[in-house]
Amino acid sequence: MAYKEKDIRPYVKLIVEEEGKITTTELNERLREILPLTDSDKEILEGRNDDRFSQIVRNLVRYQGDENNLVDRHGYIVDKNTRPATFYAKNYSGEVTVKVPEKEIEKRKKKRRKYVARKVDFEARYEENRVLGDAGERYIYDYEINRLKELGVTFDVFDEVIHTSKVFGDGAGYDILSKEDEEGKNLYIEVKTTKGGLNTPFFISINELRFMEDYKEEARIYRVYNFDYDTNMGEVEIIDYETLNNDYIIDPVSYKVTPK
Repeated sequence: MAYKEKDIRPYVKLIVEEEGKITTTELNERLREILPLTDSDKEILEGRNDDRFSQIVRNLVRYQGDENNLVDRHGYIVDKNTRPATFYAKNYSGEVTVKVPEKEIEKRKKKRRKYVARKVDFEARYEENRVLGDAGERYIYDYEINRLKELGVTFDVFDEVIHTSKVFGDGAGYDILSKEDEEGKNLYIEVKTTKGGLNTPFFISINELRFMEDYKEEARIYRVYNFDYDTNMGEVEIIDYETLNNDYIIDPVSYKVTPK
């Protein structure tokens, strides 16, 4: 079901409070980052170049302004003197309501750059990531089989290359056990797959990170990027422990909290 104006007002209020000041165009972009739009929202309107959702956002500024062409409704001020119209947070001074001052706007925008809220369908995201991860692991399993065959190893590659996460499940600290070459040195491969480019950030669990620390010489991350579902192909960047620590920034993005 398509969004209506009343549906997006609470989001508009929050965004305006966080930013202090935002144009209609910028607001449209921010709302699209936060809200999961339906096909109905994205439907192009007859005789126009934009979609139904953009029209809903524009409708927010349709109300009659005061003598200064300002609209004070729904917890924010809309200045219709600018093109496009600009939304302002309110600054309460006694009985008079005015636009928040520019100094306060700059302060809010600096803080806001650190945080971006989004409405996320976690079940759908989990399923998408699971399918992508499985496809990437299967690709690297075949990749290792073919790599060792091309090296001309004498051992049976199907005995030595094991899709560990499929056989034993998650938690081993890696996904695929392989061999480096004919000498039979173990390779513990953790696969990280993305449809994006090489520089797309990826997540690594504390268990996977500790495994790499313990198996510095044998552990690798196979970064599969530009992965294409249709061809089941991608490009591969191999990252060892030293490269991971020297060339990548590892940010602790979440913490486990337990009572003392």
